[in-house]
Amino acid sequence: MIRSVLFALAAVFVLSACSDDPVTPSDTSSYVVSTKGSYFVHDNITVEITAAGVTTDVPSPSDSTVVNGSVTHEGRTAIESIVFVNGAASDSIYMTQTGSTVATAFPLQFTVLGLPADFGVKWVNIFDANAATWTALNDSIPSFTIGSGEQAYTGTAKLLFTGKQTGTETITVDGKSVTAKKSEITMNITLYLNFGTAIIPVPIVLTQRYTFAPNVGIVRAEQVATVITIEGVPPLTIPGFKTSLVRYSVAN
Repeated sequence: MIRSVLFALAAVFVLSACSDDPVTPSDTSSYVVSTKGSYFVHDNITVEITAAGVTTDVPSPSDSTVVNGSVTHEGRTAIESIVFVNGAASDSIYMTQTGSTVATAFPLQFTVLGLPADFGVKWVNIFDANAATWTALNDSIPSFTIGSGEQAYTGTAKLLFTGKQTGTETITVDGKSVTAKKSEITMNITLYLNFGTAIIPVPIVLTQRYTFAPNVGIVRAEQVATVITIEGVPPLTIPGFKTSLVRYSVAN
């Protein structure tokens, strides 16, 4: 499913997230819809990028995301939503809200040196209604292996993600005017790859932006497409995405 897969390109690890710098007045709104049967229809765009940094917006299939209710996922009680594309179930999304903090489960998956890297599904805080800034992630990976045989690479990784609110915006969704809050997540991922006796650092910086409306949830999301330069190998292109809520219904 396009939104879940593209979200995964930014990838996150186990979160030790805490909020800083409170925003006043206190916001007690719900930003995760939990009522089974609620649905949300999104328009999606994939942002392709060349090694030279040239981007192209490519329309992707729209999706309909239906809330399925509360489940246990990756160690947390979460709201599960099923994603449908062209009428067929294609993926699931998991979100939680604790106080004013919204977290989502992300698969950390991307391509390194032409090989798929999968570091599992973990939780990240993508929004805090009552914080100007917060630490979304501060973690490390003690060891990993990418590929196999002669194409196997080993290493460690450090991840430091930060979040911040970037303002409010009044937008119209499905004919309804909503006042939404915007957040931005900066994802610093440094891979330390072993090449013989040398350790080569591979810094990756990704940016995601979200717009949240009370009692609705995410109304817009974006990942900025980027190019990662790794010494001695071709540039690593990481596509972006844009998704917009166009229609929704919250069940009673």
